[in-house]
Amino acid sequence: MKNWISIIAGFIFLFFIYHFPEFFQSFWVTAVFKIGFLVAAIFLCRLQGWKLLEGYGLSLTGKWYRILLVGLLVGLASFTLSILLSIGLNYENLESLQTFGFFLKSLPLTLFMTFFPSIAEDILTRGYLYGHLKSLKPIVWILLSSALYVLNHIWRLNEDISVLSYLFLLGLVLGFCVVIKKSLWLALGIHWGANIAYELSNEGLHLNSTGDKNASTWMLSLVWGTILVILIMIHRNRTSQSIRQIVLE
Repeated sequence: MKNWISIIAGFIFLFFIYHFPEFFQSFWVTAVFKIGFLVAAIFLCRLQGWKLLEGYGLSLTGKWYRILLVGLLVGLASFTLSILLSIGLNYENLESLQTFGFFLKSLPLTLFMTFFPSIAEDILTRGYLYGHLKSLKPIVWILLSSALYVLNHIWRLNEDISVLSYLFLLGLVLGFCVVIKKSLWLALGIHWGANIAYELSNEGLHLNSTGDKNASTWMLSLVWGTILVILIMIHRNRTSQSIRQIVLE
């Protein structure tokens, strides 16, 4: 029987650590708490009966690194595609673009600085739920995880509906990835890759909105919605093939 008091207390503990830096405008406070979140999550995972972070879907077994890499590429490509769509449809103008060398030089630090916030939020809004609520029906779990992902952006809840839409659709994509892979690695890769692309574009691109400032965010929603449909189709196709193989055997 689950100890719901312990489960809820653990979530509140992680939630506090994740959001505490928002009360300070300090790079070092943010860095310490984001890295500290991972340490606290490992400690909590041990208390709740797992090794390291395996209970939260981050087991270092199998080909986890390949799954993470695939996710990284999907996340990078998806966010980049949304920028290209915004420019191509004239929702934004590209005023300037840094050199390839600039992006290459910025990449190592960007990889490091985006990793800890990405894995922290994935554990908080998906991994923790995976560890304790994976017995729920998949659609219920995905919707719950997606809603929690949106609500975790508490400082953005009063923004335009386009922002909430893209957050919810991204939450669906990442939640679906957890369900079909039964781990957090693919979702982490996509989330991390998207964050890398976001930071690099902020540093290396100068974009100006040509009209509706929310149009580019709607493009991001469109991309994540499309990725979700593609993932569902791939999953259904593989499931159908597995069923046919079982029948033929």
